[in-house]
Amino acid sequence: MHLLATELLAALRWDPQIRGALIVLTAILILPGSVYLLLATNSGPRLGFLLAAAGLSGWLAVMGIVWMVFGIGLKGREPEWKPKELITGSLDKRTTVDAMSDFPAGWKKLKTGDATLADAQSAADRILVPTSAPTAGHEAPKGPTPEQIARFQSPFKKAGTYVQVAGYETGGDNQLFTLGHHEFFFRHSAHYAVIQVQPILDDDNDPNTTPNNLVPDTSQPVTTLIMVRDLGNIRLPPFLVALFALTVFGVTCSALHQRDKEIMRARGQAPATA
Repeated sequence: MHLLATELLAALRWDPQIRGALIVLTAILILPGSVYLLLATNSGPRLGFLLAAAGLSGWLAVMGIVWMVFGIGLKGREPEWKPKELITGSLDKRTTVDAMSDFPAGWKKLKTGDATLADAQSAADRILVPTSAPTAGHEAPKGPTPEQIARFQSPFKKAGTYVQVAGYETGGDNQLFTLGHHEFFFRHSAHYAVIQVQPILDDDNDPNTTPNNLVPDTSQPVTTLIMVRDLGNIRLPPFLVALFALTVFGVTCSALHQRDKEIMRARGQAPATA
């Protein structure tokens, strides 16, 4: 029995996540709890609870609105490029993406230095050269999921074996009207990006070949990666926090208002003293 208890205690460890949860729980008990204790001793447990709940929910509502406006605090998924298809060779009748039907007609060719091109190329690199699996005790690097690795079979095995030859984008606008210098949208259309790469010209005899002047091997087929922009939901969690807090704030304020009306009604019906 003693050995079993020792093994159980040895299995338990002070994990930082548990510590963080305990800190938050302790803060909730001490800070709002102490305020409620003071209000309850001066105005009664029920009224003290309503006052403390109204104050706490009002503060949470303001905090949630600030988080939602500035995109800070409790955040949801960040915007990212999600791969749709990876095709090596000709695109004729091989793509199922409707936006690629007349490619490259109607697409905007991205120039070197464009922020969209750099962001899309960074996302494409994680698909073209999948990140290696994490080692024990280390956080998994940001990269494609096992399902994406199985679905998008890249012809490249390591970085530095290909070079970008072109980048395109289309969609993502749907502008309703412009007021001054501000553009207003109802809903963005699907935003697609295409990154095309080719294997580098392997010339070991050229000492001037560096990562900055890699030459594509035009005899090799072009690999095309089609991606669509996922706008994420970065402001959804703080919106839900603000909505829940505003609901609690409204309910508690309504209960306090009804209590005040009942008190005023009782005072009006009380007989006047001599």
